[in-house]
Amino acid sequence: MKRNTIAEVTRRDIIDHIVVSGIDWAGALSQPEFLARLYDVASLPSNDPRFRDARGDITMHTVNFQDWDMGWVFDDNRFGVRWVTDSEFLRFLCETVHPVVRSDPEHARALAAGFNAYLVRDGWELFEESELSGRPIFGARRIGHRAVIFAEPTGWEKVDRQIQEIRFRLHEAATEEQLQTIGLLCREVLISVAQAVYDPARHKTHDRPSPTDATRMLEAYFAAELPGSRHEEARSLAKASLKLAVALQHDRLAHYQTAALCAEAAASVVNLVHILSASRE
Repeated sequence: MKRNTIAEVTRRDIIDHIVVSGIDWAGALSQPEFLARLYDVASLPSNDPRFRDARGDITMHTVNFQDWDMGWVFDDNRFGVRWVTDSEFLRFLCETVHPVVRSDPEHARALAAGFNAYLVRDGWELFEESELSGRPIFGARRIGHRAVIFAEPTGWEKVDRQIQEIRFRLHEAATEEQLQTIGLLCREVLISVAQAVYDPARHKTHDRPSPTDATRMLEAYFAAELPGSRHEEARSLAKASLKLAVALQHDRLAHYQTAALCAEAAASVVNLVHILSASRE
């Protein structure tokens, strides 16, 4: 596994900056809502025996009673933001300045500049990658490089988490086993996006696909949402991307190139579905 390049002292300085300055890292969201954009909090354990999952105890202690200080998340054993990989640490920082979290663009830019004052020491920076309704969306990169870590989410919570996890695993992978895991994650994200959009009443098949048969669900989806000769090229692109993503999942050679192609193909399928879904709405 690749070693972290953002030093422990840099992380401590950034965390101290957030806590001492009283920065509300969740911004316009509740803390459970913010963390749900990054983690599957419903599947993480509760540290309070009264609740069955992390969402329950976080809601109790940060929304209902607010008896946890703002710095709890950095040392909580379920998140451990202080110790995670560079990618996860940067993902957390980028999320704190996302337009959904921070509606004032100048405030977001000021916060990003504050983080950059520390990140620059280790050769990283947050930068304005794109925008949403005129507000900046920040990515992370090595200074002097264009290695973007983050992309604009689709709005499907589970799909977004899985896409980000694929990107992070690809960035960190150093062994064949870690590269093979990327294929498994690509399979999971295709299942998730299929489950998010598949409607058996609209997307006809000969018989009802199983809940994990992403290929049949997505083929039916593309056939229904891209009908007729005028959509032939788009339909072909969608089917080809899906076919490539599925084929690469089963390649056991586990080269970096294969894993990267699989990740890109899966992301392409997700983006195509997202475009079609948004167009319908």
